[in-house]
Amino acid sequence: MKKKYFILGGDIKKSLTQGYELDLKPLFKDAFVITRKNYLPMFIACLFTFIIIGTAYVLLYKYSESEDSSLMIINYVITLLIAPPLVTGLQMMGVNHSIGLRSKMTDVFNFFNLLFKLSLATMIISVLSNGVSLVLGNVMGSLGLQFSIVVLLYLNMAFSLVYPLIAEKKMSPQVALKISFKLVHKNLRQFTFMFVILGVLFFIALLPSGLGLLFYIPFYFNLMGLVYRKTCGVGVVAVDESDNDESDDDENKDDGVDIEPRKTPDNTQNIDFEA
Repeated sequence: MKKKYFILGGDIKKSLTQGYELDLKPLFKDAFVITRKNYLPMFIACLFTFIIIGTAYVLLYKYSESEDSSLMIINYVITLLIAPPLVTGLQMMGVNHSIGLRSKMTDVFNFFNLLFKLSLATMIISVLSNGVSLVLGNVMGSLGLQFSIVVLLYLNMAFSLVYPLIAEKKMSPQVALKISFKLVHKNLRQFTFMFVILGVLFFIALLPSGLGLLFYIPFYFNLMGLVYRKTCGVGVVAVDESDNDESDDDENKDDGVDIEPRKTPDNTQNIDFEA
């Protein structure tokens, strides 16, 4: 059995140094097609995620004191320990769909082994977001609080590639934050336009009693999977199961090649990604 490692899609070093293009029309079209093709496993995975997070909120709230401090602790527990691995699972399902691989609904649970890294990245983003909101609120008053919403949306966009960089490229949280920020700013105009379109689609999805979200949420994760493939490339391994032994039977002569996600070596995070 022979294995061959290669990258599908873009090149992360090239994206950082030379930039990249996001052709939004075919990008959204491909995301729509992929979502229709892989709708059921992605939808059920999203459903699992919402049920788990919702149940965690209910249980933690039930057995805690009804105080602001308790509610804040509950929010941080869910935000830092429960949500990151599940959201990463959804994002990586989108990445797999972007390279033509099928996924199972249980794939959403595949990244709890990266809990520390994902939680650390989430905590850094949270501290940064809260710090910006606090500074703007103190300096500009009510206007600053309104402006902070725009800043928070910007930070959400700037760090939108952090989880898959940690999961697929095996980067440390600090490096993933830095690389995601640089990648987004290499094509900030198209990234901003893409998120504006996503925002419009989100509000449209809310109109029919929120039923549109049943398609929008899986669509979002598949779209971001395509964006990740385009900007970073996805490491895969081709497994040639054919055997060249002369003793092979005729039934084993179909040179089948299986494609599966590549398990990126841990030393990936040591590569110099400086732009």
